[in-house]
Amino acid sequence: MPNEMLDNLLKGVDATEINAFVRAIATKDDFELTKSVIPVKTLDTVKWKTKRTSRRVLPAQFRSWDASTPIAAREFTRIETEGQLPPLGQKFIVNELETILLHVSRGQDGEELIERLYDDVAAHVLSVHQRMEIAAGDLLSDGKFTLNGENGIVVEVDFQVPAANRPTAAVPWTDPTADILRDEMTWIAHLRSIGAPLPTRVLTSYKAAALMAGNNSYRNAFYNPQGANIPSAVLAPDQVTAVRARYGLPPITVYDLQLPTLGGGNARVLPENQYFLLPPDSREWAETQYGITADGLVLSSGSNPAILRSEAPGIIVTHGYSDDPAQVYTKASAVAMPVMYVPDIYMAATVW
Repeated sequence: MPNEMLDNLLKGVDATEINAFVRAIATKDDFELTKSVIPVKTLDTVKWKTKRTSRRVLPAQFRSWDASTPIAAREFTRIETEGQLPPLGQKFIVNELETILLHVSRGQDGEELIERLYDDVAAHVLSVHQRMEIAAGDLLSDGKFTLNGENGIVVEVDFQVPAANRPTAAVPWTDPTADILRDEMTWIAHLRSIGAPLPTRVLTSYKAAALMAGNNSYRNAFYNPQGANIPSAVLAPDQVTAVRARYGLPPITVYDLQLPTLGGGNARVLPENQYFLLPPDSREWAETQYGITADGLVLSSGSNPAILRSEAPGIIVTHGYSDDPAQVYTKASAVAMPVMYVPDIYMAATVW
């Protein structure tokens, strides 16, 4: 197969256009973790890094007139942790290349090949977004980022979430007699006791949220202030919301996302039986960090770079062809990982 034919077909497809297309593809709305819980940040490096600062300021002291001002002691701790961002990516081979080239040899244009290339580019971006959503769920669930044999890689980065921030409900919430209100208020009280900000949202499954409607503590809280007998029916959604508002509990976001697995079928990103109390400023707590790839460095270097240096971090997609066998391919590359800065300001509770 002459290279000239493929050169002519692909001359209208360059790295500038492909990666502008990549940057224009937004994260899907239902990818709640990488959109808002552990949001994305791009870094001009190949390393992840977390910084935590603890500074305890003591009260000033009164002094006598004309006496020296006392010298205060500083209590300042800064903890920095870093490591290599793991690479991820994939290739797609354009199927039925022979058919496309046969059509071209008979006078048709190569638009079909270009359309397939861009379809594959979009699929690449979605695939990386999916994997990072799964990785963010892994971190949120237990405070660890784990690769357990994926392509032979074994990695575990433990961000040291305290055991007190990973409680288990005393009575499973599937039992109507469980005191769900007390459980949640106890967990919030713990966050307050260590100086953590009050949580501003809850993330959990539909099943965990739905259990509140038939829970005795919620039904008592709704009906008893009105001095009424407690009906046997479950509470309506607005009644559950009213109870939560009365006790100052944060609003609930239901998250039941399932994504494809390599083995076939779908799997939940987060366990159905977990209940997460989340801090107000997500970027001060955790991030999904994307670094810079070798592909990005190559495309942004030289006298006539294909992309700007500022666009090099993040997902990069390239394309090419080979003669043996005759193939046209696209390749997606990224280096990325979710990281946690402050591990003790959220709750990852197991509720049954």
